[in-house]
Amino acid sequence: MLEYNAGIVGRASHRPGHLMRIFVLFLISSLLLSSCAAVDDSKKSITLDKALWQYETAIRWVDFSSANSLRRPEDHVADSPDPAILKHIKVTSYEVISSTATEDNAEVHITAEIVYYHDERMKLETLTDNQIWKYDPAVKSWYITTPLPAFK
Repeated sequence: MLEYNAGIVGRASHRPGHLMRIFVLFLISSLLLSSCAAVDDSKKSITLDKALWQYETAIRWVDFSSANSLRRPEDHVADSPDPAILKHIKVTSYEVISSTATEDNAEVHITAEIVYYHDERMKLETLTDNQIWKYDPAVKSWYITTPLPAFK
């Protein structure tokens, strides 16, 4: 804030420490804004971990209706595997191989390896499930945009 000395028109003077106060206030406001962003990212990460755990658990326990409930396909077409096949599927392992987030942390690409067998064939099969998860800020939750794994 600038003050004008009485009797000296047009000559501005600064109170001692004024610039330092402005700098400190700027620094504090910057830190507060960045900490708010960090809290939002942390909440986003927690909700992603929860959604991924729910999905993995549903796939492991062959609860495909629960896994499917985490989907919200972009094209609004529910392209799920054949229920007649799914009732014979038994999952033996589910392992996340890689996870990559976009720069804004609004989309995550997951690659999971699923080992399973069809109970009528009794042969172990391995499939790679490439998933795309997106964050919906309106409801503050994640959803998977890709179809359920293509079990055969």
